[in-house]
Amino acid sequence: MDDFPGHRCPACGFTVERPSGLFKAVAYVEDAALTVILSAMVLLVLVQIVLRDVFSTGIAGGSETVRHMVLWTAFIAAGLAGREGKHIRIDIAHRVLPERARPILEIVTSLFTMGVCGVLLYASVGFIGVDYETGSTIAVLRFSIPTWALETVIPLGYGMILARYAIRCAFNVRTLFGGRER
Repeated sequence: MDDFPGHRCPACGFTVERPSGLFKAVAYVEDAALTVILSAMVLLVLVQIVLRDVFSTGIAGGSETVRHMVLWTAFIAAGLAGREGKHIRIDIAHRVLPERARPILEIVTSLFTMGVCGVLLYASVGFIGVDYETGSTIAVLRFSIPTWALETVIPLGYGMILARYAIRCAFNVRTLFGGRER
């Protein structure tokens, strides 16, 4: 819908404006990363199956790599859901409330999401710190990859969701108190 500036979203009622260059670039990187990771994950699993069934062998660290790819996929997809405003939604309340009261629901939902993401962001940084201190690694083929490096998507994902909902909250506060048309 970002191709139609001034178009009202039927799901949430927001007026969609043309995104700035930064938002377009971030969206492009997210979409490309998700596509590459999903494709690589499917390819790796297929190769593992063929190697296991046909040659009775496998790729060293293949299972652990797929597990971390699932983690990256989940957090990037959560960021995409936040980008689309579909991460946390109270649909029934959104449909029942009058249009003027909807920004209040969006503000409350955004603040709640920001609070949860802030706590989880803090906890995930500590979690990665423990893996960094222990020096745990995953052996993939002939490479030894630090586990903490593969887990950096956790705080990055929570940070992106938090930032998106902060922007959404600010927009709704401006809508509510600034009288801007939705």
